[in-house]
Amino acid sequence: MNQQNLKQLKKADHIAAIAEALFIANLLFIGVVYIALWVLYLVKYKTASAVSKSHLKQTLIASTISTLIVLVLNIIIVLTSGYASATALIMAEMYLMLVVPVFLVIGIFGFTKAVNEQFYKYPLIGRLAGVETDS
Repeated sequence: MNQQNLKQLKKADHIAAIAEALFIANLLFIGVVYIALWVLYLVKYKTASAVSKSHLKQTLIASTISTLIVLVLNIIIVLTSGYASATALIMAEMYLMLVVPVFLVIGIFGFTKAVNEQFYKYPLIGRLAGVETDS
């Protein structure tokens, strides 16, 4: 490893923690926070440390997946029975009781690693993003 790569690895920034916090917020405040995560990615990715790049990629993929789930559920609700129905209520509850906790646990683990400036490989998503960790 050359000197430039070592500097990049040791460069401390808070981009990873911000990305993880935005990912967690996106689970409940879908839309605006998702756009904010994209803005963070587009503005800071090139100058971010290797740890932050890893967290940014994974949070963006995970946020995209959770946002797509919400969009699909909303499309199904609109095309079937509408928002004033038991189907809509059940689908919303399923999202809040099944999808949010799974992504939330992953986000909390990622956030704790990001605060400590450590790599974290999301289950399944880490492989999709091509993340390699030492541990």
